[in-house]
Amino acid sequence: MKKPNLFVCFLLIPLFFLQTIFAQQEVKNVIVMIPDGTSINLLSLSRWYQHYTNPEAKQLCVDPYLCGVVRTYSSDCPIGDSAPTTSCYMTGQPTQTGFVSMYPRKTMHDLVKIDSLLAYYPLATALEGARIFGKKSTGLVFTCEFPHATPADCAAHWYKRSQYPVIAKQMVHNQINVVFGGGNKFLTDDLRAELKQRNYAIFSDDLEGFRNNENPNVWALFEEESLPYSIDNDPAQIPSLAEMTSKAIQLLSANENGFFLMVEGSKIDWAAHDNDAKTMITDFLAFDEAVGAAIDFAKRDGQTVVIILPDHGNSGIVFGNRRSNKGYDKLPLDSFLKPLTRYTISSYKLAQLIKGTEPENVTNLFQEYHNIHLTNEELTVLYNTTNYDKSPIEKAERTAGIPLEYAINKILYDNRSYIGFTTYGHTGEDVFLAVYHPHGDIPVGMITNVEMNQYICRQLQLEGKFKELNNDYFAPHQEIFGGFKNVKIDSLGKERYVLTVKMGKNMLKVESYTNYAEFNGNRIPLSTVAVYVDKLNTFFIPRELANYFIKK
Repeated sequence: MKKPNLFVCFLLIPLFFLQTIFAQQEVKNVIVMIPDGTSINLLSLSRWYQHYTNPEAKQLCVDPYLCGVVRTYSSDCPIGDSAPTTSCYMTGQPTQTGFVSMYPRKTMHDLVKIDSLLAYYPLATALEGARIFGKKSTGLVFTCEFPHATPADCAAHWYKRSQYPVIAKQMVHNQINVVFGGGNKFLTDDLRAELKQRNYAIFSDDLEGFRNNENPNVWALFEEESLPYSIDNDPAQIPSLAEMTSKAIQLLSANENGFFLMVEGSKIDWAAHDNDAKTMITDFLAFDEAVGAAIDFAKRDGQTVVIILPDHGNSGIVFGNRRSNKGYDKLPLDSFLKPLTRYTISSYKLAQLIKGTEPENVTNLFQEYHNIHLTNEELTVLYNTTNYDKSPIEKAERTAGIPLEYAINKILYDNRSYIGFTTYGHTGEDVFLAVYHPHGDIPVGMITNVEMNQYICRQLQLEGKFKELNNDYFAPHQEIFGGFKNVKIDSLGKERYVLTVKMGKNMLKVESYTNYAEFNGNRIPLSTVAVYVDKLNTFFIPRELANYFIKK
């Protein structure tokens, strides 16, 4: 047997330790990028479409960093809703449909162990931990309206994702430095006044103001609700996701302690719900451009990790459908993708145009925007949809049973393409994972959603800190003031509550969903938002508030 070369062994030992130390080096900035509702099949379709329309583009920006898959699910179901899936990435706790960073109820079919005593307790998020423990700046970039599920998961706590007033107020009070996306109508006058009082720059449908702003604390919102799909967007009016990402990074990177940024390609999911393949692809490619912008910065910076992962799949989109049952292995790429190149607007936008169009002009819209001549049968399907008010068929007599958006996509894809769908809803397959890390600390293989939270926390130096965060900053008021005789909760109106605690001449007041309290009439800041949970008749607040009643 040949003896090992001792010289080589001595060389390898320090190399091993150097690699270990190198892999454990800390990063300063963490960027989490979520293409909402993106199935792995959409990744493949987008790559093929990009190459088909631009042969010079050999790969997606995300491709070199693909490293595994993520098993993402709710606490009680294998197919997740956006609220609980991103909640788990942010908090480490699987929760259930509609819950925004809040502990779930116990059910008869839980997939994980659930403590029924903790139901409806707020759960601290990675964004909050990065700000509190890391003193980092924080940012959110998205294409939906700002109180929507995924952005809300980072900076709010509630059990009903659709209750925007409660969520929006928490997000405004959660000290996020940079917020870019949609939702002007949800930033009410009182919320704008609160931001102005804190010296935030606020821009509403102001592209020039957004681009020229240098205030590190800024909200820039466009459109009343969500931003247009990428295929419909006018870049002279509304910035792309890539531009918003670059601007957010520019502002956040001024903090010497680093930053945490979440970027969401929100409406990939919305197009998937409509089964609109072309719009899914173009919105994903717009997201991929944002990935490119983030990784370009990370490579220059050398202290930034970029984590890209969807929250769940959607639509069951497939490259091949029942029309390709025979001869699938002889179909040229043209037959799959050429029809899509003719579609110039989203099916959502086409549906909006049809709604305002007389029946005799519907065929002209399809010809103008998609180069398609409708058959009489297809026109009849459109007339029979549930939401075409100008249809010549009375509503009571319509038979399609689907809205215009669904009917349009059935026309575009069922008989004119080889792209298929299994559902209008979410799907439960594993989603892709891609990571750029300057020091090579990259997870590989199959990773669970809980493990992804652990990985994010490790990058933020938050390992083992979540128990402390939840215990110290989201404590039930009964635990903090259990020995006090004069404690009450009053309603101040719709979705506004105040906790009042009195001891002798001292009085503390805490208003729900804000990050301040009043002690003897003086405003004091809170590290987190005060969350009043009506289900429990409980305020969840920082324990440090008890210190105001301790005699110095």
